[in-house]
Amino acid sequence: MDHDAAQDELTLVRRAKAGDKEAFGQLMQNHAVRVYRIAYAIVQNQAEAEDAVQEAFITAFKSIKKLEKEESFSSWLSRIVTTRVYDLIRKKQRGQKTIEKETTALKVEIARSSSNPANGTADLSLDLQQAITKLPELHWLAIMMRYSEDASTDEIASILNRPAGTIRRVLSESYQMLRLHLEGDDNHEV
Repeated sequence: MDHDAAQDELTLVRRAKAGDKEAFGQLMQNHAVRVYRIAYAIVQNQAEAEDAVQEAFITAFKSIKKLEKEESFSSWLSRIVTTRVYDLIRKKQRGQKTIEKETTALKVEIARSSSNPANGTADLSLDLQQAITKLPELHWLAIMMRYSEDASTDEIASILNRPAGTIRRVLSESYQMLRLHLEGDDNHEV
């Protein structure tokens, strides 16, 4: 974000904290696509991602006056979205066991979309996508944020509320697990 855009956002944040609903609405509009991508990267379901983002915006509206570091609005909003997504997942897990079904459906969808024989990288892409879905949750989230959001290590650390060193380690471990999987090391579980 360039200096002028950062100043404009800071002004909007300050106005929103003072109760300006239009300023808050503009902030949500400015960040809607980014936070939706974060939510979708986690739940892989459009409706659930939209629900989580909507709940996150409501939470942000109710608690923006408590935001201490106004210049950290983007990270603050990302943490709220991530929290709302996990709340939604926990609620869903309590009510029903559909996580396995969604993972299976995602794999079937990936297989269908990658089955075009004209695409020479289909098998590699399918293998990689399947390997990513098998990563431990923190590893999977870090990889998804890095590549679907092009998030920096510091941004991922802030969103997931973990030290940057931990995220660097998690990313390194993720790359290693994916490499081993793609090289065909059957003795190594992803």
